[in-house]
Amino acid sequence: MSAQQIRSVAIVGAGAMGAMYAAHFVDGGLETVLVASGERAERLRHASLTVNGTPLTASVVDPARDERAPVDLVVVAVKHHDLTAALDDVTPFVGPDTTYVSVLNGLDSEERIAERFGSGSVLLCIALGMAAQRDGSATTYLSPGRLVIGTTAELASGTRLAAVGEALDRAGLVWDAPDDMEHEMWWKFMVNTAINQASAVMRRPYGDFTVAGPARSLMMALVDEVIAVSRAECVPLGEADRDRWDEVLRSLPDEGRTSMLQDVLAGRPTEVALFADHVIALGTQHGIPTPYNQSMSWLLS
Repeated sequence: MSAQQIRSVAIVGAGAMGAMYAAHFVDGGLETVLVASGERAERLRHASLTVNGTPLTASVVDPARDERAPVDLVVVAVKHHDLTAALDDVTPFVGPDTTYVSVLNGLDSEERIAERFGSGSVLLCIALGMAAQRDGSATTYLSPGRLVIGTTAELASGTRLAAVGEALDRAGLVWDAPDDMEHEMWWKFMVNTAINQASAVMRRPYGDFTVAGPARSLMMALVDEVIAVSRAECVPLGEADRDRWDEVLRSLPDEGRTSMLQDVLAGRPTEVALFADHVIALGTQHGIPTPYNQSMSWLLS
């Protein structure tokens, strides 16, 4: 395979986001597989997965029993605490020309993927504005959102970035590639830290955060703490970033739920360590108070 062409995609993580992206790649004519191991692979094979009511025809491959040529693109869509196992699972299905895109929350999944497979094969990526959830074998989404992809001098080449963009076009997924990807990554970290945690604690959908009240006040207090630590980290966020988030928030379905709220309601572990605990650590390092994130850590851990 050349870096200019992507024909095959492996999705690691068949939750709401992973299944939604898999369906788009299938519809775009790309050979698409779901990677899972052991009992989980067997469950996926027999689950009759659907996305918005349509059967998902991506096949399931298990590293312990299946062989195939290296895929051209890997999309990592697991929870952060499952990342190491996910990279183990996908290893038999990749090669030197494989490109990696992570839609995980937080700021460090790309670094961990680069440590395993080499920095020259990894792109930066954030997923924005999606509204998807999974109930049993059925994934439903109101909006697939938008992917923001980019690179740095240390990561994948512009040729790989263009190839991924072309594949996203074929899949019907909206994307863009801004000049300052580091700022974008911090902006998404701010968004996730605020809306995911506030929604999980308040048990509220997106619409409740667009109007004045306790839910919105908590969200904005969390935003302010991320902005404070971002400036100390020399990636200054500011008022324009607050306004931009408000614009995105108002475009989301009022009844939509964040992934962390879905986790709390389902009794699953949350990713609070990626958000509150990271902000607390940076606040401690720079002498910046972070009481709202500390409260999130106490409540969601």
